[in-house]
Amino acid sequence: MNPNPDPDFDQADAFSTAGNAVNVVKSWNRVAVLSAMFCIPFCCPPMTLLGAGTGMLALRSIRLNPETKGAWLAKTAIVFGLATTLLSVWLYWTSGLRTIVLGPNPALAALFAADTEGMRREWAGPASSLSKEQLDEFAEQVKKRYGTFVSSRYSTSRPTPLDQPGRRSVAVIPVTIQFDSGPVEADLGLERFDEKSGKSTMSWRSLRILDAARGDMLFPDGEPAPPLLENSASPATLPAAPTGSNSPGDAKPPAPAP
Repeated sequence: MNPNPDPDFDQADAFSTAGNAVNVVKSWNRVAVLSAMFCIPFCCPPMTLLGAGTGMLALRSIRLNPETKGAWLAKTAIVFGLATTLLSVWLYWTSGLRTIVLGPNPALAALFAADTEGMRREWAGPASSLSKEQLDEFAEQVKKRYGTFVSSRYSTSRPTPLDQPGRRSVAVIPVTIQFDSGPVEADLGLERFDEKSGKSTMSWRSLRILDAARGDMLFPDGEPAPPLLENSASPATLPAAPTGSNSPGDAKPPAPAP
C-alpha cells in the first residue's frame, strides 16, 4: 500500500531532494582565511599575533554560523601564531633588543658591584672573564674618585653619532653614570656583531670614563678602549676655567707679525 496517497508525490524526486540537502557545500569562513594569511609572514611578531587573535574570532564566528567552515584553519592559526610570536620575540630579545631596552645600567651595575656572574651575562671579551679581585680593584679606584655608583643611562647631552669611528663591529655609546658625588660622562664600546661569523652579539666590551682633570679611566686591560668621539669632552668632568688675567675672557689677541 502506498503510504502517501498524494498523486503528485514522486519518490525519485524525494530521494534527489534529500541527497541535495545532505551534500550542501559549506562556504569558507572569511575570518578563518584571514587569520591564516596573517600567519604567513612568520618572522613578524605583530602579524603572527594578529593571526592568533583573528583565529579566535574565527572560531566564534563559525559557532554562530554553522553553514561556514574553516575551524581547523582557525585553530592552526592560533597555535602557529602564538608559537611564532614567542619565538620571534625571544630571538629579537637575545640578539640585541634586550641591550637596547635595558640600556647600560645592568652592565655597569655588575661592574661596580664586582659581580662575576653578571659580567659574564652582560659583557663580552676580556671583561667577562675577570676575577672578583680584579673587578674589585677597578671598582675601588672608581669609588675613590666619584663615590658609590647609583645608576646609569644613555647620555642626553651627547647623542650617539650615526657616523661611528673605529671598527664597524663596535659602536661607541655615550652614557651618563650617576655617582653619589654627581653625574660623570663616559663612553661604552658595544660590540654589534662578530666580525668572523657575522652573528649579532650586542654585548658591552669596554668603558672609558671621561675625566679631563684627572685623566680618563679605561676598562678592561687587554681590550681596545672605545674610540674617542668628537663630543667626548664632558662639562661635568672638565677642570674649572682659570680666573684672573689668564682666563679666556681676559686673553689678548696675539700681536700681528712685523
